[in-house]
Amino acid sequence: MVPSGTYKFGPNNGRLCVKIEREGMAKKMGHDLRLEVADWSADVTVDADNPANSSMTVNADIRSFVVAEWFGGVKPMTEGDKKDIKKNAEKTVPNGTVTFRSKSVQPTADGARVTGDLTINGSTQPAQFDIQVDSGLVKSVATIGQSHFGIKPFSAFMGALKVKDAVDIEFEAKLPS
Repeated sequence: MVPSGTYKFGPNNGRLCVKIEREGMAKKMGHDLRLEVADWSADVTVDADNPANSSMTVNADIRSFVVAEWFGGVKPMTEGDKKDIKKNAEKTVPNGTVTFRSKSVQPTADGARVTGDLTINGSTQPAQFDIQVDSGLVKSVATIGQSHFGIKPFSAFMGALKVKDAVDIEFEAKLPS
C-alpha cells in the first residue's frame, strides 16, 4: 500500500508512453511504435485511511513525444521517418493536450483502479486505469480507442497500411523513498 501523501510524477522520475501498432495488408512495411512523452506531469493524492478521498490528475503535451522504440518494418527507422511520424501526430492532435482527472479511486489487491475523464483534442470520454504498485514502482497500461476521441487513425497506401484504432497508454514511475 502507498502511504498517504501527495506525489508528483514527471519525466524526472517516470515514463509516459503511447504504444501504437499497425494493421492492414501492408503492415509489414510500417513500424509498431512506442512514443515517449517528454512533457507531462501527474499529481496524485493518496488517502490510505479513506481511499475515496484519493485523486489523480495527469497533464501531457503529446507534441513533445520522441520515438523511443520501433518494431518490425521492412527497413530500419530513419530520422526522416521520425519527423514524418511527429508531423502526422501533430495533425492528428493539433492542440497536443491530453488530460486525465480522476473521479473515483478504488483500492485493489496490488494497487488501485482509477476511474475518471480523459480529454484528448477537446473530446472527453470516461477512462479507467488499473494501477499496480510493487517494490516502490507504480505501473499502469490502459487501452483507448482513438476514434472515441474524434481521431482518425493514420493510414497510407489507400488504407493498406494503417494504425490500429486501439492504442496503449503506458505509465511507469518510481515512488519517492
